[in-house]
Amino acid sequence: MMGGNYPDRYLIMVVGAIMIAAILAFWQLIGVIILAGTLAVVLLPIHRRFIRVINPAVSAFLIATLVLVVVTSAIGFIITIFYTHSDYILYIINTILEWVSTLAATGTPTIGQNELNEWITRQLDGISTWSTDLLYQAPMLLIQGVVFLMALIIFIYKGDEIYTEIVESLPDRLSSGVQEISTTAVGTLYAIYVVHVITALITFFLAIPFFYFLGYDYILFYATIAGLFQLIPILGPSLLMIFLAIYALSIGDVRGAALIALIGYPIVCALPDLVFRPLIMGMRAKLNPLLMWIGFFGGLAVMGLIGFILGPLLIALVVSGYVVLIRELRRTKEEVNGSANHKDAA
Repeated sequence: MMGGNYPDRYLIMVVGAIMIAAILAFWQLIGVIILAGTLAVVLLPIHRRFIRVINPAVSAFLIATLVLVVVTSAIGFIITIFYTHSDYILYIINTILEWVSTLAATGTPTIGQNELNEWITRQLDGISTWSTDLLYQAPMLLIQGVVFLMALIIFIYKGDEIYTEIVESLPDRLSSGVQEISTTAVGTLYAIYVVHVITALITFFLAIPFFYFLGYDYILFYATIAGLFQLIPILGPSLLMIFLAIYALSIGDVRGAALIALIGYPIVCALPDLVFRPLIMGMRAKLNPLLMWIGFFGGLAVMGLIGFILGPLLIALVVSGYVVLIRELRRTKEEVNGSANHKDAA
């Protein structure tokens, strides 16, 4: 060890080199591991309750299994919803296509039938290519899923212990700063995961009376799709509203199109995102909602889907780190000034 009770710098360099080598070796899985870690942070309060009555390892395994069941059930539910209503969805699409063709035949300025057919063909080709790529990637996706579950179990089982060991090994002032930053990170992750799901549920319940008032059939189907689309970053239920507005125009329902534009979009799309989401986030996340949205959009643009989680988290860590740094600089300045004044007085 070096003088002044500081760790050996060569030991730190060796450990750091090992960690960097491990990250580079498992780079293709690093996103999955980080995702498991962020989700574990949100699930740790449940784990703390469970370990009061059951073994910690059993608790971690049960929670991870529950996550697997919920995700699998959600995917199955989405597939079932679209499959059972596939005929109705095709009917709407065909109605819109016939309407576009009719407009083109009457000379109304619109896209031509050939252009429309080419666009549909390109979309089908894109879906076919995506399905083929997904099939080839199936083994890797399976490995990622297994790694995700194992990492989730480990993070839930050992998360509190690892955090405590790190915080207790740091100097007091650094430890307090790390704790403050970690508190902000936990609140941000809560806002990302939990608030996102709550907003989707709010969208579902707001959509039910609107679609009932709209007068179309399949009210629960439309409300469910609106809630599910709320989970899609950026687009949300706006995509559904645009689709339905075009369908309303295609069947000559001007009233329905106006209701969708003037009532449906503000209530089902804007209200959850602009009112409820910032309100609920403010209860837990110590981050300005505007900065949160910068993290969402910036993360998606730079890192893809995982950026929807890591973007706001990194913004929150930067802001929290800035606050801690400014406070420490001010404290150091006060200590230096106090020491200088003491010397002058002496």
